[in-house]
Formats: sequence, C-alpha cells, structure tokens
Amino acid sequence: MHMSSVFKNYFSHSTVIGFILMAVYGAFYIFNTGLINEYLIWIFIPILLAPFYEWYVHKYQLHVELTKKDGWYRRYQIVLHHGHHRDPDNIKLQFAPWRYLIYTYGQVYLFYSLIFWSFGAAMVPFTGHLIYHLWYEWIHLAHHSKNYKPFTKIGKSLRDAHMSHHFHNENYNWGITNMIGDYFFKTLKDNKSITKSPTTKSINGYTD
Repeated sequence: MHMSSVFKNYFSHSTVIGFILMAVYGAFYIFNTGLINEYLIWIFIPILLAPFYEWYVHKYQLHVELTKKDGWYRRYQIVLHHGHHRDPDNIKLQFAPWRYLIYTYGQVYLFYSLIFWSFGAAMVPFTGHLIYHLWYEWIHLAHHSKNYKPFTKIGKSLRDAHMSHHFHNENYNWGITNMIGDYFFKTLKDNKSITKSPTTKSINGYTD
C-alpha cells in the first residue's frame, strides 16, 4: 500500500469524512461566536487527557470479555475491536464504527455541556475531541499500512509497540498515538521482555 493509497483509504472512509465535517462546523461555530476566546484553554484539554483516556478505553472497553450469547451486542463487540485483532489487515475493521462513536461522543458532549451548563461552550472542548480523533484514526491506519514508513524515531517506536500488541502480546502496549499512558502504568514493553501470547488474534474469547 503506497502513501497515496493510505491517504485515499483515510479520506474516503465515512468515519473520517463525518468527523472532518463536524470538526469544521465546530471550529466555525466557536470562532464565529467568540467562544474560543473565552474558553481557549479547553480546546487543549482533550489532548492533555488523551494519553490516559486512550490507554483506559483500549484496555478496559475494547478488550472487554466477549459475550457468549449470540446477538447484536456480540456482533457489535466483534466489529468494534475483537474482529480487528482477528484480522488486523482488514481495513474495514481498522476504523471505529459509527455506532460506537455516536454513543461515546454523545456522552462526551453531554458531559461538557453539564460542566459549562451550556451546549454552546461545550463545543470548544468537543471540537478538540473531534480533532484528536481524526489524528487517532490517521495514526492507527498508518500503523497498519505496511508500506508506510514512519518519519521519526518516535513514530517507529509507536508502530513497533502497536505491532507488538497485535502480534506478540495483546496485554501490553495499549497506546496508539502516544506511549505516555503505557509508560505511566508500566505497560510499555518490548518483545524481549514479555512472553509471546497465543491469543493475540483471539482476544477475550473470540475464536470465530
């Protein structure tokens, strides 16, 4: 997959298109209303929280035990993350599904609305979250694009850690865009320091 293909896959995906449109609207709204001047620092809050939020969601939500009962929730879990571990090269499973994003970001927006007691002011940190998620989807896609070559040492380390998570041991290296959470919680490991897991492609009960 050449870089042009990586860009094409990224910018043609419905998740990315939707989040770009929402981020553009959010930016227009907070600049046009002047809210960005009053709550400027809040647009950076999601970026400051991202290392820990990303670590927590990946470990405790995406890797939750797969329900044994067949039905919509089991299918949802598989599409959300279990299927991605089963088939890491399947590009359809490399992006977060809309059902999860609507549910998650709906809660995020309501959370900030309660903090500010204002739907308008909540758009400032919410727009920050949208921008961060676009970055998250790009980095994750790049990690899984075989012909993509990281430009920096940090980029290479990030990719190596994520590949270790997928192909060596799924219980470590939870970060996607950064390694801060893993460093802080002592889950940043190289392959030499941890045993190879037999369940990297069948996480938490997924064997289909």
